[in-house]
Amino acid sequence: MATTKARQPSTDTLYPLPELLGRVAILGGDANDKTTCLIGLAVRQIAQHGTVLCLDARHHKQTEVYFRLLLRQPASYLSVPDSDGVPPSAAQAALNAVSRGLATTPSLPPLLLLDGLHETPDWERTIIFLLNAGATVVEILPAPAALVFGRYDTVILLREEPAAAEQMSRAVGRKVSAVELQQLKRGEGRLIHLARVYRVTLPEMTKGEV
Repeated sequence: MATTKARQPSTDTLYPLPELLGRVAILGGDANDKTTCLIGLAVRQIAQHGTVLCLDARHHKQTEVYFRLLLRQPASYLSVPDSDGVPPSAAQAALNAVSRGLATTPSLPPLLLLDGLHETPDWERTIIFLLNAGATVVEILPAPAALVFGRYDTVILLREEPAAAEQMSRAVGRKVSAVELQQLKRGEGRLIHLARVYRVTLPEMTKGEV
């Protein structure tokens, strides 16, 4: 009996970034690219009246400014130390945000944006609990080595320079080539989900969408 292969989406077709579910990793990009991606995701979530919380250990100067001034959402941003793990107060804030989001907008998963957080066994258990409760967890990873095989439902790759692009390509099993990563434009990414690869536009960081 003849068999047919599922068709791989065209790598040249540009799709809007779909709604994210489960655990998502973001790799690559410079400091501004990462912040723009985070804020764009937050803007989209707020526009749908959903709950969002950013735990920020990378401390890029623009991230807090955008949350507090542009988005007018100071309660959706929490600065955390860049080492020694996630403090109990931050973990409790994440638990509270997810509980609040599930109660107020049950049709839209609460969105947790984790920027450069230091991994510990306790924090990993907290993330798993939040995922099981129904949250969407998006993590900005510091390096390709932090991409643990089988941990993430979706991976988003941002544009990179040649040396870093080669490392990222290896980290995702060559599903995306280093050349494809270098050719991405600002505001674009490569999304890997269920072994398929899509070229996507990232949500815009504009106040008008809120």
